[in-house]
Order: sequence, then structure tokens, then C-alpha cells
Amino acid sequence: MKINALKMLVLMGKQEMNIGQLAKSSGVSRQTVSCVKSGKGCTPVVACKLAKALGVDVTEILEQ
Repeated sequence: MKINALKMLVLMGKQEMNIGQLAKSSGVSRQTVSCVKSGKGCTPVVACKLAKALGVDVTEILEQ
């Protein structure tokens, strides 16, 4: 799955959350969050964890 990095960054900004905080709250490694942020794909499980930590439905952060 591919996450829209811009949407993810906007949501992180709204919550004043950095990569480390997102990694901790989602249970995903910091390295994985950085890879997703740089445009790499991820598993559906990772996408769901990130969306939950950001307080949105996974469909809101997926690439169209």
C-alpha cells in the first residue's frame, strides 16, 4: 500500500507530532515511518496503525 506522504505530514503537523512520536504512538519503527514519509510502500497493517495513531480512517491517508 502507498500512503500519501503529504497528507500524513499535514496530519502530523496538526497534532504537532514528529516522526519519533508517530512511531511510538503507532507501534511502528521510526525507520518504517521515515520510509513511508519518503514515498515507499508499506503493508496494510502498517497503514492501519499509522492511520489510527493519526486519528483518521486508513482511506484518508492512502494514495488515490
